[in-house]
Amino acid sequence: MNGSNRLAGAASAGFALVEVLVVAVLMAVGLLGGLSLLLTGLRASRLALQQTGAATLAADLGDRILANRSAGQAYSLGAGTLLTAPVKTCQSAGDCDPEDVAAHDLYEWQQAAIAALPGAMTSVSVFPADATPANVYLIVVEWVQAGRASAARFALTVQA
Repeated sequence: MNGSNRLAGAASAGFALVEVLVVAVLMAVGLLGGLSLLLTGLRASRLALQQTGAATLAADLGDRILANRSAGQAYSLGAGTLLTAPVKTCQSAGDCDPEDVAAHDLYEWQQAAIAALPGAMTSVSVFPADATPANVYLIVVEWVQAGRASAARFALTVQA
């Protein structure tokens, strides 16, 4: 009888080991799922931060255009154009005319976009508004998103 008790104890010990291995596999699968969820959340958070940055940059230029309405077409910026630093720095009032201020605004804005967004491309299209002396400005910011084939794009329309 002692021998059969010993065999029964060995069989139950082996069964407990299988249970532990099954639990370990289930825990590993659960942890991998949690890690995948965490990484997806981090990616989504980064994309949201980039979208917010693009919206803030576009709104910044929109405010600059509204503050300098008389510059008109001087705010035009072709897609893919990389601006060089303007000759006039416009540091004090009266140093610059509206076109100089527009050139300075565009350069500072584009540099901020390049610094904030990966692979940033900027453009501003200027169209005359119907039946008003104002213009309509289409401000576009594009950037490269990691892991995506196409560029992300944010556009803002301002009438000034």
